Amino acid sequence: MVRRVGIAGRNLLLLVHRAGILSALKNMLIEPMRRAWMEVDCRALRANYAAITQRIPAGCAVLPMVKADGYGVGASLAIRTLRGLNPWGFGVATVEEGLEVRAHGWDGPVVVFTPTIPADLPDIFDHRMEPVIAGIGMLRECAAAARSRRTTIAVHLEVDTGMGRYGVEWSEAGKWSRDIASTIIGGGLALRSTFTHFHSAETDQAASLEQWRRLQVALDAMRESDVPTGLVHAANSAAILEYSGVAGDMVRPGVWLYGVEVCGQRPEVVASVRTRVLDVRDVSEGATISYGATYRTPSAARLATLGIGYADGLPRALSGRGRVLINGRSAPIRGVVSMDSTVVDVTDHAEVEPGDVATVMGRDGSEEIAIEELAETSDTIGYEILTGWSYRVPKIGFDGDA
Repeated sequence: MVRRVGIAGRNLLLLVHRAGILSALKNMLIEPMRRAWMEVDCRALRANYAAITQRIPAGCAVLPMVKADGYGVGASLAIRTLRGLNPWGFGVATVEEGLEVRAHGWDGPVVVFTPTIPADLPDIFDHRMEPVIAGIGMLRECAAAARSRRTTIAVHLEVDTGMGRYGVEWSEAGKWSRDIASTIIGGGLALRSTFTHFHSAETDQAASLEQWRRLQVALDAMRESDVPTGLVHAANSAAILEYSGVAGDMVRPGVWLYGVEVCGQRPEVVASVRTRVLDVRDVSEGATISYGATYRTPSAARLATLGIGYADGLPRALSGRGRVLINGRSAPIRGVVSMDSTVVDVTDHAEVEPGDVATVMGRDGSEEIAIEELAETSDTIGYEILTGWSYRVPKIGFDGDA
């Protein structure tokens, strides 16, 4: 049974129960795709969320991050999939991302993690977003703006315990706690949470535990000044998976939800990126391939040109190093990845024809190109790979077993 087909911008969500129907509808949707697209497994996203909830104490709130277009899988798909699981709220990086969350009908908390500036305040108030406060000056501006509107604004205080980007300095908590107390007395503010950001949760447990200790020092100073701390949180995906005792009152899962391996723990695969074969040609020995003629065929070869390039999010660093899957078999990238296309060697794939599907990221039969493989080959991290797919790669969400 088909439950819902939802279209939002360049993202499409398809919810079904029956495998046969899903396969047919997937084919109908994918057939018109002429260049490249992403397939998002919404069932896997829900499964990863459920796995997170099993790692945290009972009663601990969950604030899934949907910033950066839902870590690249499509914010609209992520919001629609996760909101039915009753998260405490959604976390974003910018006010614009918060507006998108509201546009998809979410009425609960939306926390904007990039520090607020005065220009953000009208949208924050009009759409009931909850800003992160990184300094006492902005705290006072928010309070004054709220009082002028005869309302109260919920805010979240970031404490810098070692990240060094923004937030009030943990070692000066005695001073700023008194400043916060006097600001709260004036009205207009509700301190919803106090938090910090681990700088090396995946690689340095000792450093993370020290940051947690520093946060407790700051919290003690706040309590001594009769400042309500609200919810306390610090744990990102790595801390949720690896550490005990730092869950606090709320956790902030991000990249692991969307299928990126963290601390050696692999979630279910959420996103697959595919493209079309646009051209197949036979070339002779010594043929030059792509810009700069960096590759010459050592012998006669059969080459396929794919409809995906670095403007779509395929890292240029994969030039001459990466691979794709066609009909479940590996095909190496030859020459430089171009802006709009990429050439692969299909000499051993005699059956390849224009219009065939190539898998750039994800599974094809029993073979897989994992995000981690793309990241390692490109000398980067999985976060960058997943969030790097551009607007030219539409996202199609499927909910069911194909």
